[in-house]
Amino acid sequence: MTNKQKRIQKVIAHREKELDQRVVELGKARLEAERVESAVDLERKKLEQASAERDRMAERTMSAREWREANEWLASRELSHLAVTRELEKAAARVETSKGQVLVARRALKGVEMVEERLKSAELRAEERADQRLQDELARSNVARAKGKP
Repeated sequence: MTNKQKRIQKVIAHREKELDQRVVELGKARLEAERVESAVDLERKKLEQASAERDRMAERTMSAREWREANEWLASRELSHLAVTRELEKAAARVETSKGQVLVARRALKGVEMVEERLKSAELRAEERADQRLQDELARSNVARAKGKP
């Protein structure tokens, strides 16, 4: 193996390692997005429950304090739901970013692998040309010897 091939092999190993790391990061980002999605569902349920409870309270007689507390609780649930929804959007963006990084790493690896294939192909062609030249020289010397011998 030539020095050039050795260097390319090292680059390929590095690119494979980088690709593996990016895939792991993508997996983590997806898990985080799933976790946040569950939190959004939970907050949505809490918001629906708070809204239903306030609606039930509206049907009966209650004090201004109870009504204010119910409204504050509903507003609190809305804010919590909004916060986890924003977190979900950020998690989805991280997943998309990670996907892009995986594609970039994969493209980089493929590029180096293509360079390696071209190098091997060029070396094979050079060896074949050298072999052909050697065979041609042997044939010429055999022809010259044959001409020299009557």
